Amino acid sequence: MNNNQKELPIHFDYIEKAEKLTFEWAKKEHINLFKIEYIVPFVLTDISLEVWLFFDSKKNMETYEADGTIQLTKEKYLDILTQLNYPSNYLNKVTFTVDSHENVQQNYGGSYFARLR
Repeated sequence: MNNNQKELPIHFDYIEKAEKLTFEWAKKEHINLFKIEYIVPFVLTDISLEVWLFFDSKKNMETYEADGTIQLTKEKYLDILTQLNYPSNYLNKVTFTVDSHENVQQNYGGSYFARLR
């Protein structure tokens, strides 16, 4: 990296791999995880990471909340980050928001950008 380029937060080194592995796990577990989005701060001193898990439908999301699948999915995502050697002080700053693809379609015109705002 030359001096003219800004350094990016390290999150980007991990989230693409973690996303792929989480989707592979969800598929094996027959969990209808539709999309994962992120809010990554572009301030190098801010080590937080907000992970948005979108399940396919409101109904499945409610079922997954009731049967513990959402919590299991969050734990699996964190476990995958740990396996990828995500720094432990960063790991403690990961938060999750859960929603459905169906909600994004119905209430945000299909725009994940609008939903994340």
